[in-house]
Amino acid sequence: MKKRRERNRLKIRLIFCFSLCFSLCFLYVYEIRARPVIKEIATTQAENIAVNTIEDTIVKVLDENSVTYSSLVNIQKDGNGKITSIEADTVKMNILKGKVSSAISEEILELDSREIKIPIGTIIGTSFLSGKGPKIKTKVTLSSNISVSIDNNFVSTGINQTLHEIVIYIDAVIYVIMPRNSASTKVTTNFCIAQTVIVGEVPETFAEF
Repeated sequence: MKKRRERNRLKIRLIFCFSLCFSLCFLYVYEIRARPVIKEIATTQAENIAVNTIEDTIVKVLDENSVTYSSLVNIQKDGNGKITSIEADTVKMNILKGKVSSAISEEILELDSREIKIPIGTIIGTSFLSGKGPKIKTKVTLSSNISVSIDNNFVSTGINQTLHEIVIYIDAVIYVIMPRNSASTKVTTNFCIAQTVIVGEVPETFAEF
């Protein structure tokens, strides 16, 4: 009986030591391999989410405010039909910039915490095991800092024809918040909000502007 108890105690000690070693190894692997991989994957996913959210939000704002080329730009012609001026409504453009910036920030803040799953094989880092094995789950939350600007593009599309595009540019710093970790990434994208083909010579004053 005494020997049996000693063997049982020895088994318990061995199981305890094995469990402790396994836990320490897991923590080591997590700190050295998992956290950087999770951070990288979370940042990439945040970039994709941000771009999709930005584009969807711009479309929504343009639709809600019935934005068209003629609502932002006024083309003046003389009696012969020659274009004398192309005037941008800067007040409306500034209002639009503010609405887009606020809407994007609100949409990103309203995103629920996202859960990402990363296979252990990917964390280990070998090509053979990549994408395989049990998955580690973690939640990420997004916030942002948005900068919006509007510019004009003129592109020749044929003889005496010019495509005029009004383009909105978005620079966003996306902050990725994770348990015991955080990161930030910069997203830059643009979206054509209105366009028209101008037949005739484009006034130099507006082209330079």
